[in-house]
Amino acid sequence: MKTIKKISDFIHLYLGLVSGLVVFVVSITGCLYVFEQEARDIFQVKYFYVDVPQNQPRKTLSEISDAIKKAYPKEKIIQIRFEAAPESAYLYHTKSKKAISINPYSLQIAGVRNLESDFFKFILDLHLNLKMGEIGEQIIKWNVLIFLILCISGLILWLPKQRKFLKQALTIKWRAKTWKRLNWDLHSVLGFYGLFVLIIVSLTGIFWVFDSAKNFVSVVTGEKITKTKAPENTIKDTTKIFTMESAYYKAKQRYSGEMQTFISNPDNYKQPIRVLFRYPYSIVRKQNTLFFDKNTGELLREDLYKNYNNYDKVMRSNYDFHTGSLPIFGIGSKIIYFLASLFAASLPITGTLIWWGRRRKSKRILPKAISYRISNESLKS
Repeated sequence: MKTIKKISDFIHLYLGLVSGLVVFVVSITGCLYVFEQEARDIFQVKYFYVDVPQNQPRKTLSEISDAIKKAYPKEKIIQIRFEAAPESAYLYHTKSKKAISINPYSLQIAGVRNLESDFFKFILDLHLNLKMGEIGEQIIKWNVLIFLILCISGLILWLPKQRKFLKQALTIKWRAKTWKRLNWDLHSVLGFYGLFVLIIVSLTGIFWVFDSAKNFVSVVTGEKITKTKAPENTIKDTTKIFTMESAYYKAKQRYSGEMQTFISNPDNYKQPIRVLFRYPYSIVRKQNTLFFDKNTGELLREDLYKNYNNYDKVMRSNYDFHTGSLPIFGIGSKIIYFLASLFAASLPITGTLIWWGRRRKSKRILPKAISYRISNESLKS
C-alpha cells in the first residue's frame, strides 16, 4: 500500500503541476456555465420572454419569419429556436452571428444580440479550447484524461490509514495552528467532497473527445455506435428551395407534443435542413430529429427517441451529466455541480501551495543535514 501511495503521490504532484493552470480555467468556466440559462433568464430576459396577450394566438411560423425577413432583408437565417411555453420569444440566428428575438404575437423585434461578443459564448470557448482554436482543443482533450488520473490518484492519497482517522479526513480544521494545515485540509477534504461529481465530469468529457471511449461504451452496452452525422442532400439545385418553415410544417405532420423546437439550415448545399423536437424528460434526453433535403424536401432520415438503444441512451444523457442539467433533480443537481467545479478550481491553488511548502522545507533541511555531516567528520578526525 505504501508503494502505491508513493507512486500516486508522484503522479498526483507532477501531473497537477503540469495541468494546474488548465484545470483552474476549465473549472472556473465550467462553474460559471452551470447556471447559464438561469443567468440569461435574469440578465437577458427581454430576449427570451414576452408578455402574453389575452385571447390572442401566436402568429404562424411563416408569418413570424416573414416579419424577420422584412426587418432584416440582408440577413441569412441559419437557425430558428422556440419553445412551446406561451411566454417564450422566437429566436432567429443568422450567418453573421446575430440572434434576433421576436414577439410571436405582435411581430415586434424584442432585441438583437451579437453572439460573438456574448459573455457565455466567451466562457464556453475558454472551456472548450482556451480561446486557442485547434491547439486549445488538443490541450483540453488530454487535460480531461489527466484530470481523471488526478481524481483517482487523489482518492488513493486521501484514504486514511485506519478507520478511526476517517472523521479527521472528512473535516476541515478551520482553527488549525498553521496555514499549511488549513491549506492541506482545504485541498484534501474539498477534493474528496467534489470527487464523485468530478469523476462523472471527467468520464463524460472523455466520452466527448476520445473515439476510443465511444468504442468502449459500444462494447459494454453491446450496441453499435449510432451515426449522428447528418446525411447529405441528393443534388445541388438552386432553382428548387425547400424552406425551413416548410420543413417544420412537414415534421409537425409526423410528430407533436414537443417542448422545444430547433430548425437548422446550414450554409452548405450538401447539408440538409434539420428539425429537432425535444420533449420533457427526466434523465435520458428525448428528442426526434428529422433531416430534409433542402432542394426537394425529401425526408432523408429521422432519428427517434423511441428507437434509442443502450448506447444511444448513454450518448444522449452525456451532456446533461457533464453539465449537471438533470431535470429529475431540478436546480439541486446544478448547485452540486457548481460547488464541485468551485472546489476543483481551488485544488490547483492549494496543491501548488502544498508543493511550495514541501520545496521550502526540503531546502531548509538540506543545509542542516550537510552541517551535521561536516561536524561529524570533524569529530572523527
